[in-house]
Amino acid sequence: MYESFGAVVKESSVTFKVFFPDNTIDPNQYERGDLPHIKHLRVTGTFQSEIKGVNWDFEHAPTLTKHAGKKGWIYEHHITHLNDGFYEYKYFVEFENGTSRWCSDPCTKYGGFENENSGFVVGGNKAVVKPIKNRLPVEKLIIYEVMLDDFTHEYNTDENFNTIKAPFDAFRDKLDYVQSLGVNAVEFMPWTTWPKGEFSWGYDPVSFFSVEYNYYNDDAAPLVKLYRLQQLINDLHDRDIHVIMDGVYNHANDEGDPNKGFAYKWLYQDPTDSPYIGSFGGGGFFSELDFANTCVDEFINDVCNYWINEFGIDGIRFDYVGGYYVADNPGQGIGEIISDVKKFSKTKKLSNLSLLLELLTDPRYAAIAQTNNIDASGCWFDPIMWEAIATTTQMQTSLMRALHSGKDFTAGKYPVTYLENHDHSTLTEQCGGREKWWVTQPMVIALFTICGVPFIHNGQEFGEQYWMPEKDGLRVMSRPLRWEKSTDGIGTQLLSLYKKLIAIRRKFPVLSNPNFYPDVYDLSWTSFNPLGYGVDIFKGIVIYHRWGTNDNDELERFIIALNFSNNDQIINIPFPENGTWQNLLAEGEETLPVQNYWAENYFLHSHWGVIYKMM
Repeated sequence: MYESFGAVVKESSVTFKVFFPDNTIDPNQYERGDLPHIKHLRVTGTFQSEIKGVNWDFEHAPTLTKHAGKKGWIYEHHITHLNDGFYEYKYFVEFENGTSRWCSDPCTKYGGFENENSGFVVGGNKAVVKPIKNRLPVEKLIIYEVMLDDFTHEYNTDENFNTIKAPFDAFRDKLDYVQSLGVNAVEFMPWTTWPKGEFSWGYDPVSFFSVEYNYYNDDAAPLVKLYRLQQLINDLHDRDIHVIMDGVYNHANDEGDPNKGFAYKWLYQDPTDSPYIGSFGGGGFFSELDFANTCVDEFINDVCNYWINEFGIDGIRFDYVGGYYVADNPGQGIGEIISDVKKFSKTKKLSNLSLLLELLTDPRYAAIAQTNNIDASGCWFDPIMWEAIATTTQMQTSLMRALHSGKDFTAGKYPVTYLENHDHSTLTEQCGGREKWWVTQPMVIALFTICGVPFIHNGQEFGEQYWMPEKDGLRVMSRPLRWEKSTDGIGTQLLSLYKKLIAIRRKFPVLSNPNFYPDVYDLSWTSFNPLGYGVDIFKGIVIYHRWGTNDNDELERFIIALNFSNNDQIINIPFPENGTWQNLLAEGEETLPVQNYWAENYFLHSHWGVIYKMM
């Protein structure tokens, strides 16, 4: 429903449509809230000169007419014979109490240049997004997280830091690089509109159907706007790379300025009457969306369906789910959204849509039960990152629980595992700097040999180093990728390791499954269990066994041994079967004959590891 509102363009005409729920027409729309008490709703903008008026003249702007719909009231106005162009607009609202306000369009598909303006395009290029040929189940994905501004900044700005190419187009220039990594999914940090005039990661949305103006704008080609995102997705799909959108649906930025921010707050005479805004899960960020009201569920559900249907995305990462998750009613809030998106994908005959949750809870493993309750595809899994940081100073036996990352997830649900993400200082910073890059190697090997969906933050693969404060709000800072680091001595070695491990993971997707030994581990054990598996915190060694049945119904076994210490170690490695095992990390065809289920006196380099596969 909501995706059909906004500025609806057909050839040279545009129809402005705004919807307001009314619980006297449909009692299910909201329990808390009221009507907007609008006296007149006018639309004003840069199109007015096309209809023999003056741009931004609200006194003579067209007035939208009001009529009843199935669930509330619809205001609309139709304009014809517009020339090709990009037009910005805003609503000027006069309320019954005599006050007035400028507001954006809550369902606009374009963000404007300034003042949170809305926009629409007449003419220009449009593309039909092609679905990926073979959308993989979530457990077979290897995700690369991209912050478009940071990723493209170095080669996308001039000496005065002016943007010289739209970031969507600039990212396309690096697609060969992304493909060369071997990843098969890109997760974009939010591309929806945020407040103008500030650097943002996109987690403070003001418009949910709209693409951030800075990402698609190119002054040399003003009509090629959403086409840029559509074409980028097509290019990624042509390379068999999935596209995952970061959806921020817990809250909206209202800026505190009645003329800006989330329009479904300011279009109401008394903003507290808006049924869209209200305390729900106690998230504490900006203005919360009130998922206790059906109109909010419908709005966000339509937002998800819009991006899936119109842009062919292959999944959604739901940001800060803790803000709209209800423990005693998991079917409400995020649970209802996940259920509705699944129903929509079923009607569209879409398979393997990845629905991933950011559930950062305390204790750390509570997110697993919540993911199971919500019935999503999986969730972000913080313990691996925290243990990676801890191992740079002192290994703990708790590492074994983190490495058993698939434990307690119900069938078909998986952790998204990572060593760093956009919310924290980079891995190289945590381990003491790029000059100690080699300290990261054992945990990188672990990342690609444990259960779940490996996730890499852009620049991690060549050791990009940035410090970040850990306080909310202050964390949102620019971290441009310094591409020269990808070809220096450190970057070259790290890139080689990441590419090799990604290739191993793609060749042996069995590694994504939850089979792990030792599956039960007494954290009071500071050395290996009686069978020789687990952790020896004195030597800094970890040994575990992974196995599973591949697509050809063949059993595959792997033994992983990791040395986190500063010293080379002589160790005994247990094996579940005798025979010939191949080290997948070796440069050549290095094999190991195993007898009596042990490889004794094995030499393992400092800060390194081995991945042995049964031949």
